Amino acid sequence: MAKRRHRKRYTGPDLTAHVDLGPGDHFEITLGEINDAGDTTAVTEGAPVVIAGGLPGEVVIAEVLKRFPERIAAKVVQVLQSAPERVEPECQYFLTCSGCQWQHVSYGHQLELKRNRVQREIDRYECLSHLEVDRTVESVKQLGYRNHGRFTIGKRDNAGQVGYVNAVTRQFLRIEECLLMDQPINDTLKLVQDRMDGQTQMSVRVGANTGSILVQPRMNISGLGVVTGEQHYDEKVRGARFRVAASSFFQVNTAQLSRAVDEVRELLDFDGSEVLIDAYCGVGVFSVLLAPYVRRVIGIEESASAIEDAELNSSGVENVEFIEGKTEVVLGTWPESWPGAAPGADVENGGMDALLLDPPRVGCHPDVLKSVKKLRPKKVLMVSCEPAAMARDLDLLCRDGVYRLEIVRPVDMFPQTRHVEVISLLTLQDSGDQDFGDNR
Repeated sequence: MAKRRHRKRYTGPDLTAHVDLGPGDHFEITLGEINDAGDTTAVTEGAPVVIAGGLPGEVVIAEVLKRFPERIAAKVVQVLQSAPERVEPECQYFLTCSGCQWQHVSYGHQLELKRNRVQREIDRYECLSHLEVDRTVESVKQLGYRNHGRFTIGKRDNAGQVGYVNAVTRQFLRIEECLLMDQPINDTLKLVQDRMDGQTQMSVRVGANTGSILVQPRMNISGLGVVTGEQHYDEKVRGARFRVAASSFFQVNTAQLSRAVDEVRELLDFDGSEVLIDAYCGVGVFSVLLAPYVRRVIGIEESASAIEDAELNSSGVENVEFIEGKTEVVLGTWPESWPGAAPGADVENGGMDALLLDPPRVGCHPDVLKSVKKLRPKKVLMVSCEPAAMARDLDLLCRDGVYRLEIVRPVDMFPQTRHVEVISLLTLQDSGDQDFGDNR
C-alpha cells in the first residue's frame, strides 16, 4: 500500500545565495553520487547541487532549473564524458517531465542502484547490518507496465490540456503519451486531450489482464467513446479476478505483482497448517492468492471500500475472512476481541503462525510493531515501497533479539524510476513468556 508524503520545509541557512547562477543558466560540472531522490549530486562554488539525468563520474553541461536555499536544482543538457551505464532515453519528455529519474540508465544498472539503496538503509542499523541484500528481482516489463495514471489538467493558456507538472519547476507539460503507461491509458489520453475544460485532474486505471477500465472523474464529453465516472474496475492476478474500487489501492505493475506473490509464498515456506494474518490487506490480493497454501487467512484493512472489494474477491474461498479496522487497533486488542479467530492455532503466538505486513509508504504505526513483539508470530514478512521506513521498522523488531532479519529482497515494481518495492523476512528467535491481557 502506498501513500504520498510531503517534503519537509527547509529551515536552515541559505547555502546558495553566493552563487551567481539562476534558472536557465548553464555550467560545466563533474557529477558525484546518486542520492535517494534518484539525482546525482555535486558542488559548485561551495554550494550543493542536485542534477537530474546524470550518472556518477560524468562531466556534463547542466542547466539550472531552480535555486533553493539548501540546493541548486539542475538537469543535464549535454554529456561531455559519459558513464558506461548511460543509454539513450526513449521518452521525448525525459527531464522535462520529472516522473522518470532513470531512463538514461541501463536497466541492469537500475536494478543494481536499487539494491544498493536498500543495502544502505539496512546498514544504518547495527542489528540489521549482518545481512546482504538479495539481487533486485527484475520487472517483466520495463516500459508500458503501469496500470494507473494520474494526470493534471492545464489552466489558462493550457486549459483543457492533459499532462504532468514538473516536481521542481512546477511547470505544466502537455503530453501525448507516457511510455510507462499501459496502452489503454494512452489511448484514453488521446481521446480526452484538449477536451478537459473545467477539470483539474484525471485518473485512468486499467485491468492489464481483463481490459477493464476506470476513468475518473465523470465527464460530459460528446462522442468520447469511453465510459467515465465508474466506481470499480476488474483485474486478474494469477488467474483470480479482483474488483478494485476507485478509492482502493492496487499495485501499478500487475505483472510484477504476480511475481511478488510468488516471492512472498516462497519466503514464508508454508506447510499448509498455518494461520496467516494479512495486515493492511487492501482488496485482498495476498489473502486470496495465498489461501490455498495455508489453513486460514485473516485480512485486516481500515478502508471500508477495500474491505467490501476483498469480501467480494474472496467469494468461494472458504478459509479467508476479513476484519475492518486499523491494523494498530486490531492487533492491539488481539486475540481478546476475536477469541475464536483461529481455533486450534498456537495460542502462544496469538493464534497467528505468520504475519504479512504491507503498510503505507510511511511504514508501520508504532503500535503495530509493539503488538508484533507482544504476539510474536513465528514469521513476519514485510512488504514496503519505502526502504528507509522499512529499515526503521525492521530495526525496532530486531534490536532486542526477539526477531532476526533473514532475507531482504528488492522487487522492481517501478522501472525507469528510483522507487523500489522490498520484501523482508524475519523469524522469531525467542518465544518468551506470553501475556495478552494488557496488550492495549
